[in-house]
Amino acid sequence: MSIANHSHYFEQQFSTLQHAERTTESSEFEQCTFTDCDFSGGQFKHCRFIQCSFNNCNLSSLKWNYSSIEDVSFSHCKLNSVQWADVDWPALSVNAPVSFNYCELSNSSFFELTLKALKLTHCFAKNVDFRHADLSGSEFTGTDFRDSEFFQTNLTKCDFVGATAFNIDLNNNILENAKFDRFEALNLLTSLNIELCD
Repeated sequence: MSIANHSHYFEQQFSTLQHAERTTESSEFEQCTFTDCDFSGGQFKHCRFIQCSFNNCNLSSLKWNYSSIEDVSFSHCKLNSVQWADVDWPALSVNAPVSFNYCELSNSSFFELTLKALKLTHCFAKNVDFRHADLSGSEFTGTDFRDSEFFQTNLTKCDFVGATAFNIDLNNNILENAKFDRFEALNLLTSLNIELCD
């Protein structure tokens, strides 16, 4: 099944769709599943996704162009070089309307976003911009954060158990009641300019 502009799709299954470098405009997807689809380098312009799931899809360099996302999950997807600020996020949302599991999100940006209780688990998130974001209550278990930026980020009650390679300055981020593996938590001390001795 192909995707058309100005259309509404309900409970549709999209499989092996080749939609790279293409633009979809003003369409709505509700309770749809996308499997093994390629949207890389494409655009969703003013579209709406409600309770949808993306499985093993390539969405790298995708432009959301103020499309809205509500209760959408990504699993085993490539989402590199995505500007998540381009999404039209719900104004009042207790939990983040998006979740990522076993995804690649390198070179992406969540700058200044409020995504409380975000689930970003077992992902590869290299060089991701989380500065000035409110991610309180989020779950980051098993995620590799190498070279990612945290600055004035609200990480209150976040779960970093199993997360690796994070560089979080204790003086410039909020980490109250956050959870870390005991050994990996030593990474937090690098910002204090102290010497650790055996």
